[in-house]
Amino acid sequence: MNKMYKILSIGAILFTLISCSGNSNSDQQQVAVPVQPVQEQPVQAPPVDSMQAQAQQAAPAAATTQAVPDAVNTFVKQYFPNATIVGVELDNDHGGMEYDIYLSDGTEIDFDANNQWDKVDCHTKAVPAALIPQAIAAHVKSNYQNMAITKIDKDYGGYEIELANGLDLKFDNSGRFLGIDD
Repeated sequence: MNKMYKILSIGAILFTLISCSGNSNSDQQQVAVPVQPVQEQPVQAPPVDSMQAQAQQAAPAAATTQAVPDAVNTFVKQYFPNATIVGVELDNDHGGMEYDIYLSDGTEIDFDANNQWDKVDCHTKAVPAALIPQAIAAHVKSNYQNMAITKIDKDYGGYEIELANGLDLKFDNSGRFLGIDD
């Protein structure tokens, strides 16, 4: 912000000098205003994980683990032991309190009114294998070798997953492959 202020100030001074010098009045003196070069401010290094930075910016409110039910805290500690809750969004939809949780590693988790996960979005990282039904994991392993599942979403009829390459796949509740989602 300080750099922008200096640049705008220099610009205003130069504009004033140029507009005054256009006057043909011979009584006017031209004044040279020394312009100091703008010194670069040290740039802070960006976070190592840009998804982490986005999650922290997108998180609606800083939260402590006391702000969410015990079941949610337990889930986060079990499946994301190296992350902490940095934001919580509460939704009072469908007759109960639902939680959207934002973790320090960039992961977003949605919980229903019964404190069960609905969606886990790890963005560029793999969803913990323990959260993926075995039939879905087996299908992905045999058909999309070395492709991580970065998002899993429970639907009414089953699951939708997203692979690291952006491809969305749909499965029924038993993990049977239904097709590629457009």
